[in-house]
Amino acid sequence: MRSASETLAGFAADLTYDGLPTAVRAKVKLHFLDLCGVALAAYGSDFADAALAVARAVGGPAACTVIGYRHRLPAVWAALVNGTLAHGLDYDDTHTESVVHVSASVVPAALAACEEAAADGRTLLTALAAGMEANIRIGLVARGGFHDRGFHPTGVCGTFASALVAGKVAGLDREQLTDALGLAGSQAAGSLEFLTDGAWAKRIHAGWAAHGGLIAARLAAAGFTGPRGTFDGRFGLYRSHLGGGDWDMAQLTSALGQHWELLNIGLKPYPCCHYNHAFIDCAAALRQQGGVSADEIEEVECFIAAREVPVVCEPAASKRAPQNDYDAKFSLPYTVASMLQRGHVSVDDFTEAAIRDPAVLALAQRVVYREDHGSDFPRRFPGWLRIRLRNGGVLEHREPINRGSAERPLAESEVREKFRRNAARALPPAQAERVIALVAALEDCRNVTEFAGALQPSSP
Repeated sequence: MRSASETLAGFAADLTYDGLPTAVRAKVKLHFLDLCGVALAAYGSDFADAALAVARAVGGPAACTVIGYRHRLPAVWAALVNGTLAHGLDYDDTHTESVVHVSASVVPAALAACEEAAADGRTLLTALAAGMEANIRIGLVARGGFHDRGFHPTGVCGTFASALVAGKVAGLDREQLTDALGLAGSQAAGSLEFLTDGAWAKRIHAGWAAHGGLIAARLAAAGFTGPRGTFDGRFGLYRSHLGGGDWDMAQLTSALGQHWELLNIGLKPYPCCHYNHAFIDCAAALRQQGGVSADEIEEVECFIAAREVPVVCEPAASKRAPQNDYDAKFSLPYTVASMLQRGHVSVDDFTEAAIRDPAVLALAQRVVYREDHGSDFPRRFPGWLRIRLRNGGVLEHREPINRGSAERPLAESEVREKFRRNAARALPPAQAERVIALVAALEDCRNVTEFAGALQPSSP
């Protein structure tokens, strides 16, 4: 009987561009564009510059693009830096039920592997589809269980997916791809301890996953073997990371290539933890409908699923007064207060100055949470907000389905506009439009290196 990793490897090895449904091709392109924009938005940030400095110091042949920068790096280091750029603002896509940021590791891995191999656009799209689907499937088995045990599934699942991506581009066969998955299992990592103090660690999880995936594929290509039971073995992923439990392993391999979970990936309208989004939309609706000012608010009640509380509500002191920008991105009180006070939650609302705004912080102190026993998390990330006014009035709004999810997707025009806003931080408008056009015709690209050059500034 074939192991789960052998089945997953066979799926990736056999997948062809012609075998991709039209809807899958379109979805992959849309998320590829979005991810490139999110990475461009991180250009010049302190965490991006730090990751780039380390990678440049390591050295090696400068073969691959660093998104938004004029530098080039070896493939394994370009993957790390681009993954850090892609995930550093927490603006990248999410598959709700698996609770995985899907593209942030897969796209950097695929871009670096394809540039190094001088592969064409169809190879890129096929590898992306295989990696995105695998990333989701691995997370679906756990259904939030990784978070419950303190692991970040984006770093854990993304390493396996990136190994498949890199191996697919390199032309590895089923056996070699199975080895790559097994080797990825010894590198897959990501701790949620950053939630305690807002440390930068999470920002590197997707980058390290992409980096580790490329390393795993290279080792497998060189004949280095990996265990076949990396998922379902006696010391496989789910036993080692989740302990005892009744996991539905069919989620990992059932109907691969027929049922596409990647069609259910959501795109983010706000650059912060996805758990906050529906609450931010509730705040926006109440601000507009009620015409209420922050000074009139006695208390803001957020009704939220218990499993989301440790991520965005606790520890309460730091969530109400974030210690840094990343802490603020995982603060339900801060993001709700920002929308109520300022009327927006954008990249600029997470600068050092923005998170020290006394008016926003004063309101955040009045944001509390209550457990929502009826929440259908993690199937959806709903929001339910109740504002109690000083005059005794009460305003209430619910968003049962988070905007940007598969059930309430952003329109393609909204995604393109999001890309333009993000790209403007690193590229001139004309170049951003060129990237949009190139992604739309990616299947006609003869060499991915030519496309990747459009992601770098044309002048110093």
